Amino acid sequence: MWSWDMQPNSHAQRKFIELILDRTGKYPNWDPPSEIPVGSYGSIDKATGNLILQGSIYSDDFKDHLIDAGINIESGEHLPEECPEEPEFTTWSKNVKQIELNVDSQRNVPEIDTAAIKGTWQVKKGTTGAVLLMNKPRTKRITSDAVGKLATLRLFQSMRLVTKAVYCPAFSMYLSDTSGESFSIALLGSAPIAEPVGTVTNSMATMRWWSDTQTGLTRNGCKTEHCYSPLYELLHVRHPRNRRATPSPIRTGEMLWIASPVPWAPLREDGTEVPIYIHNSDSSDSELEDDIQVHSNEHL
Repeated sequence: MWSWDMQPNSHAQRKFIELILDRTGKYPNWDPPSEIPVGSYGSIDKATGNLILQGSIYSDDFKDHLIDAGINIESGEHLPEECPEEPEFTTWSKNVKQIELNVDSQRNVPEIDTAAIKGTWQVKKGTTGAVLLMNKPRTKRITSDAVGKLATLRLFQSMRLVTKAVYCPAFSMYLSDTSGESFSIALLGSAPIAEPVGTVTNSMATMRWWSDTQTGLTRNGCKTEHCYSPLYELLHVRHPRNRRATPSPIRTGEMLWIASPVPWAPLREDGTEVPIYIHNSDSSDSELEDDIQVHSNEHL
């Protein structure tokens, strides 16, 4: 049985990105403690899947570009807005299904009954599955009007823009192998420790992630502040269609942008690339991008 550590040519990070992007239309950040701020722009590194930041629309150097786009800097219309906090966010790839909680594996976990997030999942045997969990996520986003104006800048014909970023105090990522494992993950909490009267302490309950995974890769973090950014929306400006008989529909705001596809060839279940044979076609790259369909099971 293979594992990710035994595959020198596999790309676990890129496989996780591919699976979660397909499900949510957003890029997962393989290193959530490293912030990916909303309003930053750059490109995806083909070898790693990391976002290589080139700048930010909120930097002093970008002010002239904002003016060129017709944005009134004094009004603050370009500044990010914060959406209401959600209780939780859970998503998993299409070859994973949530099943009844595994009572046997949780018998010795007394905090499981009051867990903030908990579940048991089954991965289809022979496939690789991905799960992403977040506690109390908050989304920061650029407003639709500002995004529409930014689309007029030539810079974003080549650069990708982070239009939304999701922050949370606790996250868990899991990438399976192909053994068809069933596993449970839970975010456990414990009551604050009682201190003598007059002692100044942090009164927030401590939390920790628990799982019974035996294979695959797991990443998680847990703090009291919204210091992790596990998910972000990365868009680029739609290229105009070259079709004469079918003119492009009139688009405004966010409709001028499209989700940025991964810059690598499709990956096999073990993370290695599938060979791609290119042949001549009448379809342009921009037309293919316009035809990409992204399915989401969440509302962030």
